Amino acid sequence: MDDERTSARGVGPRLIIAAVALAVVAVVAVPVLSRPAAQRPTSPRVALSPDAERPSPPGAWAGGQPHREEHLSPTLECLKPLATPKAAPRPGDWLDRHPEPGQLVADLQAERPPAGWPKGRAFYLATIGPLSEAERRLLERTRELLATWFQRPVEWLEPLPESAVSPAFRRPRANGPQWQTTPILDAVQARRPDDAIAVMAFTAVDLYPDPEWNFVFGEARPDARVGVTSLARLGQADSALALSRTVATGAHELGHMLGLAHCVAFECVMNGSNSLEEADATPLEPCPVCLEKLRVRLDLDVVARAEAMAPAWRDAGFPDPARQLDAARSLWRDAGP
Repeated sequence: MDDERTSARGVGPRLIIAAVALAVVAVVAVPVLSRPAAQRPTSPRVALSPDAERPSPPGAWAGGQPHREEHLSPTLECLKPLATPKAAPRPGDWLDRHPEPGQLVADLQAERPPAGWPKGRAFYLATIGPLSEAERRLLERTRELLATWFQRPVEWLEPLPESAVSPAFRRPRANGPQWQTTPILDAVQARRPDDAIAVMAFTAVDLYPDPEWNFVFGEARPDARVGVTSLARLGQADSALALSRTVATGAHELGHMLGLAHCVAFECVMNGSNSLEEADATPLEPCPVCLEKLRVRLDLDVVARAEAMAPAWRDAGFPDPARQLDAARSLWRDAGP
């Protein structure tokens, strides 16, 4: 990722995961990480927090106040004091350039189709193009962590054929070829299994979405629940940094495919980001508000998720999100049944 690392929710059905315009050299991307939370649908084990509607601390982004005040289900409402309010944007940050209104849990619920959310058994990943052994290990580790992150199976599809990207959608650059995202998304959409919640393709080849763009980290079609991400700018494949970026980008983009918009309430994996610096500063876990959305969307048992995700983060070498989940688990234990 050039100065940025994730994805940006664009106008229409496209979701650009970070890009730099040729003429302006302005990165347009969206975020990755986020932090705490866990909860059980209607668990009575934790009472509502009396501090839930307290004013936001100085330096918190005022636009996120209504989202911080929205009452969540009890198990997640009590976690709000553990979450960090979204900081007021600095010049050039995502919210400075894109002052989004945000999304309440009620907004997501209102978007539920009359027939219910699209059903699915598993998330699927696919690859396209050559991969080194280190890149293959990176993607397999990413798959394992995403399965725990979403508490759903994450399975591999057969690799997509490179022939899906015809010469008309390839262009050279100094460090190797670039492929346009459109034919890859078409190929992913054509291969999407009937039981797929969503499908993400990964490639080590650099990407661009349109001829006038310099590059993009990835792109998604939320309505079709498909996307593609490039590893080309995420760092050395065998590094912890590349793993954190790949997992965060995957969780963020798959979250968009589930209907989650960018988070404006707390520091969260669903925050938008306009640079690599901004993206790398965000947490790897969802905030209580976004975790509530995942609970609603996937009928997620957030307590069970926290029990599984904390050791998974530690095993992967990321103690901060593990400590965040430990704090939530401790709070729930102290509250009693």
